[in-house]
Amino acid sequence: MSAKIMISAGEASGDMHGGRLVAAMKQLDPEAKIFGIGGDAMRAAGMSLYYHVNQLAYIGFIEVARHYFFFRRILNHLLAEIEARKPDVLVLIDYPGFNLRLARAAKAMGVRTFYYIAPQVWAWRPQRAAKMAGHIDEMAVLFDFEVPFFSRHGIRTHFVGHPLLEGLQPKHTTLEFCGLHRLDPEKPVVALLPGSRRQEVLSLLPVMLQAAAALRRRHVQLQFAVAQASTISGETLQEYLTDYPWVTVVQDETYDLLQVAAAALVASGTATLETACFAVPFALVYKVAPLSYAIGKRVVTIPYIGLVNVVAGKKIIKEFLQQQVTEKNLAAELERLLFDSQLRKTLFHELQQVKSKLGDPGASLKTARLILQLAAGISKPQ
Repeated sequence: MSAKIMISAGEASGDMHGGRLVAAMKQLDPEAKIFGIGGDAMRAAGMSLYYHVNQLAYIGFIEVARHYFFFRRILNHLLAEIEARKPDVLVLIDYPGFNLRLARAAKAMGVRTFYYIAPQVWAWRPQRAAKMAGHIDEMAVLFDFEVPFFSRHGIRTHFVGHPLLEGLQPKHTTLEFCGLHRLDPEKPVVALLPGSRRQEVLSLLPVMLQAAAALRRRHVQLQFAVAQASTISGETLQEYLTDYPWVTVVQDETYDLLQVAAAALVASGTATLETACFAVPFALVYKVAPLSYAIGKRVVTIPYIGLVNVVAGKKIIKEFLQQQVTEKNLAAELERLLFDSQLRKTLFHELQQVKSKLGDPGASLKTARLILQLAAGISKPQ
């Protein structure tokens, strides 16, 4: 009998990884019924959507709190669907603020639960892992250091590697990409990655563009390109790009852009790991509502917010947070990343080391097998 799987993914990166996961489950069980919250990639792979990730793309404690009743309505709807359709497994992809509540309620209804891309409670609330053990049956994690952390709290945990490694191939050669976007392959390209949530883009893109303009005045040979996430409309970007006609917009070709980039400014999140995988020297930028940041600062227990620094176990890229996100700071750091040859050499080596710690390709298929085994009531030794 084919599996019935409900999935909840809350943002663009979850949809990207979820799309590969759904495709892998369909490969193993073509008749599987898969439904829930996702995005374009998950729908294209064969999942039926109740809600699109675009509807849930909020960041920060305060921003999410403002939409409490909206999230509550979605939660109640999903629980009603669980009652009606009785899925074999509920799969949670990242997005812990919402998904942990959903998991707790679903587990109380007798549904098996599987977490893919573990909540980073090791960074902001370690004691929460013990509570998670009561409503998470199994977990697939992306970083090997997460296995002992969750295992000692009683959660059955599998290291599957990072799914980013499955899809890092650019669509074009460097020359093809530059030709398509009228970029000179002989001149440096600076990539601007302002995030996948509208709120992030509104907060970060203006200052990124200001820094780009300041740097371009000093180094006229530089070229700049913005990576437009699938969750961001062209209209949102154009609001800010009118005064910057020399900035190229790249849609659904982020890896092509990173392949040619000499340096980058990157919003905190999955994109930092993507940039690291291409060994592009970059700076991390992060800015949320002041109260959200104040709350976050009180609960975070590790010295970095950037995944690249966390995986490296040390600070290898600069993190610009809140008031530090200024035109002057970002322009100065880009200049350093572009023209300090010793720094570039060091970062190239360090970023390659980070990539090597992400495991081997095949995370989606490994995870799909684990989920379908759980759906069938099979539990294999780790």
